[in-house]
Amino acid sequence: MVEQLLPIHPKLVHFPIALFITALILDIVSRALRKENLHEAAVVIYIVGALFTPIVVWAGLWEQQRLHLNHPLLTQHKLYAFGTMWLSLISLPVLGFLKKRSFKVFRIVFTCLLLCLAILVTVTGYFGGKIVYEYGAGVSQ
Repeated sequence: MVEQLLPIHPKLVHFPIALFITALILDIVSRALRKENLHEAAVVIYIVGALFTPIVVWAGLWEQQRLHLNHPLLTQHKLYAFGTMWLSLISLPVLGFLKKRSFKVFRIVFTCLLLCLAILVTVTGYFGGKIVYEYGAGVSQ
């Protein structure tokens, strides 16, 4: 049964990528169309992405250990994955504080943060894809 779920990391990793990029797009569209409900949707999607990211990072670390993967690009991939995870998690209480104090400042910080996270998950995914597609790491023959 468990073997059917493996590998788990590639099955989970697309969620935070899609969530952070979708949140960024919704936030930008909400500004352009002046639709507050789109911004609120972006905030909820962002929170789900931030809370889901540690699960994905844990799954990647677990599979690296399970498969005994050791590749130079893996260090790069993990560095950006940890950056994505910690930035998203640390920002949650900061954003909560800002939203209570100044909505205008919150919107600016939130958009900048989403842009940074979208870049981080894209770079993380680039290195992850390179490891798999160019070097076949973790791919069974």
